[in-house]
Amino acid sequence: MTAEGTIAVLDVGGTHVRHALWSPRDGLGEVTDSPSPSLLNHPGTPVERLKARLLTVICEAVPPGTAAAGVSFGAALDQRTGTVYGSAPLFGAETTPLDLPGALRERRPDVRWHVVNDVTAALLHLASAPRRRHLRKVLLMTVSSGIACRTVDLRTGTIATDACGLQGEAGHLPSGTELCGSPVELTCDCGVVGHVSAYASGPALRRMADVLRERAGDRWQASELGRRLAGAEAFDQALSGALDAGDALAAELLDAATAPVADVLRTALCLDPELDELAITGGVATGLGRHYEDSLRRHFARQDLYLTGELAPGWLTGRITVCAPGEANGLVGAGIAALGGPPAGGPPPDGAAYGPPVRVRPHTAPGPADGARRHYAVVRDATGMHLSPRPTPRPGPGELLVAPGVAGVCGTDLQMLRGLRNDGAPVLGHEGVARIVAAGPGVDDPRLVPGAQVVVNPTHPTDPSFLLGHNTTDGLLQERALIPATAVRDGLVLPLPEVPPGVLGALIEPLAVVRYAALALAEHRPRTLLVFGDGTVGHLAVRTARRWYGPDVRTVHVHHTGEGLAWSERARHAADVRLRFADLSAGRLADVLGDEPLGVLVATPAAATLPCLDLALDAVDGKDAVVDLVSGLAPPATSTRLPGVDLAGLRAANRAGRPLPPRVGRLGTVNGHKVRVLGHRGVAGEHLLEAAAELCRSPERYRDLVTHVVDLAGAVPVLARLAESGDRIVSGRRLVKLAVRLGEPS
Repeated sequence: MTAEGTIAVLDVGGTHVRHALWSPRDGLGEVTDSPSPSLLNHPGTPVERLKARLLTVICEAVPPGTAAAGVSFGAALDQRTGTVYGSAPLFGAETTPLDLPGALRERRPDVRWHVVNDVTAALLHLASAPRRRHLRKVLLMTVSSGIACRTVDLRTGTIATDACGLQGEAGHLPSGTELCGSPVELTCDCGVVGHVSAYASGPALRRMADVLRERAGDRWQASELGRRLAGAEAFDQALSGALDAGDALAAELLDAATAPVADVLRTALCLDPELDELAITGGVATGLGRHYEDSLRRHFARQDLYLTGELAPGWLTGRITVCAPGEANGLVGAGIAALGGPPAGGPPPDGAAYGPPVRVRPHTAPGPADGARRHYAVVRDATGMHLSPRPTPRPGPGELLVAPGVAGVCGTDLQMLRGLRNDGAPVLGHEGVARIVAAGPGVDDPRLVPGAQVVVNPTHPTDPSFLLGHNTTDGLLQERALIPATAVRDGLVLPLPEVPPGVLGALIEPLAVVRYAALALAEHRPRTLLVFGDGTVGHLAVRTARRWYGPDVRTVHVHHTGEGLAWSERARHAADVRLRFADLSAGRLADVLGDEPLGVLVATPAAATLPCLDLALDAVDGKDAVVDLVSGLAPPATSTRLPGVDLAGLRAANRAGRPLPPRVGRLGTVNGHKVRVLGHRGVAGEHLLEAAAELCRSPERYRDLVTHVVDLAGAVPVLARLAESGDRIVSGRRLVKLAVRLGEPS
């Protein structure tokens, strides 16, 4: 990268000075990093000498011929003029104002200098990310050799300041913390005892470690942190390694250091609930990554916002982000600031320099037609489940915005939560009923209008990019959901002539799966229906058998667990024969199956599909039988009973109701007999409508299958519990179907 047409960018901190060339087109060039001429690095050096050295370092970092330079400066400075008031890491307690832009202009008049606070610069880069364009306000806190905050209002593109051009000098707020149950009194680099930075900054964290070593000598020596430091390991590396090893003493130290930071963030949200994201960056926070975020979450778990923590759990923690390396880059932010040009009043006078009023390009998000600009969603990420605010989009051409009224959680969702499937949608939920809120231009179906109650088919027959609540299309566990044009255009949004009562809409999609299977199996007129799986689909298959196969069909239901079997024994609508998989052999199952022809429905979690299929094939071998694989398949999707058969391919041959009739394989078993096997993924629109009609006709037949009902906030702890456990026990009761009842956006 050459200097011509580019901007020289610098990030000046108490520990390092970094500089490079940057342009919006080519990005950041090679970064040079050198120690900062600061009081932190050179204790005892007169401040005036440090300032002179620093000016020299900055000016020499700008190559000849470079027209503009952006400087991210780690100091409390007047955002309107660039005047530096003070920086404890750079200059200690010295607060004599420094006209930094003027001093730089005097030394290098050939350069247009743009000076911003380092947190402002990092925030400019952070806020430029497209995924944040619909947020209202973003707060960025840096935790490094110093601590400070900045807040930007993305609706107006401004960073507000006080009468001195300052904002967010949180490192110098009064604070305190404890170690070993007793208060700690440490002095901030500015010379005052009891500031946030005295306990939470990088240098303070080392001083806190010294206090802990003095107060808990025996525990210190026995700890992983103590052993690593005794072995001359660098402090940052030792602390990170000890936290990785689960060292309780290291966690205690970190919790004591983050307590003042948690207090600042909690207070910020208490006073300004429009803060949609509170991001933390800087060497300490980014270096410790998940450990730093986990520590903050522990504080918020102990002390959340009054009432909000009870009424909307996760509302606070859902806003916290510990930035990844490079996500809030002060060098890039300095370049963005330099691109902003001169203040609104025109260019600076000859011989002057300026620190421009920071303006961020506005990213005002138009609200949807019903006026709700934000809504809540149950969002999953690497740290777990959170109730988080989300920007509410306006539907584009061919799109629909819907408000889910009830959403169901199914076994596939649980597999995703437990890491057994790698589907990436942050918001799950593909079952339920929704109301159309707004229709984008080009939605011509006269039935798809605001107010219409609809069910959304989650599986597109030909476009794999649409898989509701699975891949890139967020699901229904949110107050608003955007349905893309491909689903609307191809008839996957279906108006409901009648909506099932209460929360029974959560059963429409699984009952549609059962309807699809029944249509396929009924062609073979089974006299006995063998059902594997005691989840929602298994129970629905048993309850609809005499309706959809004939009044004389006999049902045999195989359960996963004793708890599931006990639940069925108490149910009003149970199978004729109820068994537990662990108690079965092929011979015993064959003895209870009864008359041919036989229909077999395998509706189990993916990991159980092949064992159930193998048992079924052994039990029906040589009999007139047809097997339907409703379940997913864990690799390798092959069975020794069906040599050379690609079961995954066989199942994928029927997708979303196509083709009609479904493809059925007549396969040879290892014993030389023939068995018919089919599978399917998804359902057709008519299956969904038939399922909804069935629930409206006979709601009492199915009502008890919805065993647990929660609101959106209540779904978070339940889903977290299910993700961490391998069972289906919630609140002491067997879970069959969880229904989430949603309301209007808060």
